[in-house]
Amino acid sequence: MPLSTIKNTNILKVYDAVKTSFWFTPCLILSLTILGCISLLLIDLYAGLNSLSWLNFLYHADASITRDLLTTVAASVMTVVSITFSITIVALTNASSQFGPRLIRNFMEDSSTQVVLGAFISLFVYCLILVRTTDDFAGGDFLPGLTIAGAIAMTLFGILLLIYFIHHVSLNLQSDSVIDNVYKELQDSINQIFKQQKEEEDTCSSANKNQSKDSTQTKNNRKQFKFKSHSCGYIQAINYANLTDLMNKLNGHLDISVNPGDFVVNRMIVMTSDIENFSVEDEQRLHECFTLGPKRTPIQDPEFAVHQLVEIALRALSPGINDPYSAIACIDKLTAAICDLTQKNFPEGITYNENGIERITYKTTSFENLANIAFDQIRQYSQSCLAVRLRQLEGLIRIAEQANHATHWSFVRHQKLMIEHGLEQQQLVDLDRKEVSVRLQALSKLLDNV
Repeated sequence: MPLSTIKNTNILKVYDAVKTSFWFTPCLILSLTILGCISLLLIDLYAGLNSLSWLNFLYHADASITRDLLTTVAASVMTVVSITFSITIVALTNASSQFGPRLIRNFMEDSSTQVVLGAFISLFVYCLILVRTTDDFAGGDFLPGLTIAGAIAMTLFGILLLIYFIHHVSLNLQSDSVIDNVYKELQDSINQIFKQQKEEEDTCSSANKNQSKDSTQTKNNRKQFKFKSHSCGYIQAINYANLTDLMNKLNGHLDISVNPGDFVVNRMIVMTSDIENFSVEDEQRLHECFTLGPKRTPIQDPEFAVHQLVEIALRALSPGINDPYSAIACIDKLTAAICDLTQKNFPEGITYNENGIERITYKTTSFENLANIAFDQIRQYSQSCLAVRLRQLEGLIRIAEQANHATHWSFVRHQKLMIEHGLEQQQLVDLDRKEVSVRLQALSKLLDNV
């Protein structure tokens, strides 16, 4: 389910927590498996399938051997479950130490791992139910052949699943795969956030928006009444739709001074309004539109995944890891993301009611903000790694080739000057200086053509 289709921010938070948990999907699979086991037992009891000659191999097997087989399968599955959990913990530990603790979220969000854990636990419970509900196996009075066939099929499927899981974990622990997964999440997050904000802004026609400018300026000249935060934490989501409806009901204007992803403290000013007298209920509704938590999430925060890629690059450049190739891969993905951003129209940060009257003004991220986050820390941290500086210059060339706005050119010029200044402080051999000069000249030529 795409996040952009969910409007309630509390539901968004719950959905995000469920998606990144190790309990929901396994519990769901376990519940379906128990229902399936009960259904098959009822079919065996009342459908009379044991009278069919072509199903004799299911209903006329040795009951004692079958019971022992199920017990053995259940015991073996528990061993496999412990191995699966051990592999998962090792993967999470490795991700935390090499890529950063915030990358654990991406591994926990992996649906394959959740499905594998749920499948093995479900197989164990399936076998236990089957053994417990057929105490009369030894007497041969009742042999649920169809249910036993289901256990055999699940066991064979579990073997294939274990092979897939080992391959999947081995693939996902490679730095290139981790970086690519974070890049895809970045793309999805930005697309969904931009789509949602655009939908919230486009509630009236451009003509109506133009007609409301004078009334907006009048409102801005009024006295502003401040609202302070009642708690501290990271802003995970803001329900702009509910805020717009409330301001429309009160016939007022609200200016939000914080962004999703910002950290707020107690008594910090988070919004101002031109409405002097708010009822206690209305003020409570205002604060309920802000969802706070102990950590940042990508629900409405396009900077989240950018910071993740930057963190991978910084850790790769640390003396303890010293992996410039992973840092270069991060720069390549960040460059691709910034090139895509040059083709997007960023939200204005204004919402209107159906009559075109401005109700909410809120902070939005900008191209320069996202692009500088992607380049600044890596540039600052790579003073001694020429390969990373060269790849950043190449990335700026790719961005300059697609730039079509003054803010794009401003970002490229700023980063070029900063990288150039840093390189001037280094002692480079002639060959390295030539490599730097070639890239700087190519970038300067693009900038001169603006």
